[in-house]
Amino acid sequence: MSGLGGLNKSANGVVLGLVQLQLPVVETKDNLLKQTDKVCEMVRKAKRFAAPIDLVVFPEYMLHGLSMDMRKFWVPVTPRIM
Repeated sequence: MSGLGGLNKSANGVVLGLVQLQLPVVETKDNLLKQTDKVCEMVRKAKRFAAPIDLVVFPEYMLHGLSMDMRKFWVPVTPRIM
């Protein structure tokens, strides 16, 4: 029996790790960096403790939350005419 409770990966199979977490509140660049670190740590833990996982899938708003206004994270760029 494997560490997956008897679910063994087939020869050509793929093992997915699905993540479900509370939607983050991201209002500053520091919040965004903290959330990014959290996601990276979760991937490291999945690799360390669940070695057969081939792909870790996160919700689409995992990094930046559900804010529809991402302008606060953008660096203004002046368009150049060439």
